Amino acid sequence: MNNNKCVNCTTDLKGDYCYNCGEKVVSPKDFTLVKLAEQTVDVFTHLDSKLYSSVKSLLFKPGYLSVAYIEGIRKPFMKPFQIFVLTNILFFLLLSDEGVFKKQSYWWFETTDMGYNIKSIAEHKAKESSKTLKEVALLYDQKSGSVAKACLVILIPLLSFIYSILFFKKKMQIGKHLIFAIHCFSFMLIFMVVLGKLLNLFPFTRTNLPFVSLFLLISTIYMIFSIRRFYSATWSYSIISAILGMATFMFCIEMYRSSVSLYSLNSIH
Repeated sequence: MNNNKCVNCTTDLKGDYCYNCGEKVVSPKDFTLVKLAEQTVDVFTHLDSKLYSSVKSLLFKPGYLSVAYIEGIRKPFMKPFQIFVLTNILFFLLLSDEGVFKKQSYWWFETTDMGYNIKSIAEHKAKESSKTLKEVALLYDQKSGSVAKACLVILIPLLSFIYSILFFKKKMQIGKHLIFAIHCFSFMLIFMVVLGKLLNLFPFTRTNLPFVSLFLLISTIYMIFSIRRFYSATWSYSIISAILGMATFMFCIEMYRSSVSLYSLNSIH
């Protein structure tokens, strides 16, 4: 091995790091216990710092993370999709049983959804699989939770498409709209968790109306400021596009819930 060349890309070395690919030159001290301990501490310290900066900016500076990422300010923050994965995990750990992205069997089995008589489908599934309706409901709740979690990422391109239409005159790359959508949806997931836990403290909230109303209000306000900063839109158009965008996105969420629920019920054997 030539010690004067990078082991990764064979570029001539001029220091401890390759200027072409960034690979570090390995030395014996890298394998001492002290060095390994330093690297471990540095990883967690660096992660904590990025996590704090990212969450703080996401919650209190609407649109800033998207602007920073597009402008190339990336070192202080987690990557957009890392933030989404983290908030997704947080949501499904703390709020997965609330039926936000799926429909719960105890009331859905008594309704008609997208033209389908859900009770008839459930009863047919029970008869077909020699199970009771209660057993089918239990299997459905488990299945729908897993499907809702696995497919949630679908909502991000839908949100980005909505704003690419509303701001088509900006002629921005679709990837930039996607970054914006990831950050906005990540905020929504965090806010859903906080709101859901707060409302659970009050026994009189037996419907989802308080949850939906507060979620729409705060999310729309957040979107107004995000749009204003990210798209450099006027206040009037920021308000209009936020309202239109959230109304359309809520419709997409409702279609997502119905689709996830119907798929989960039909997949029971």
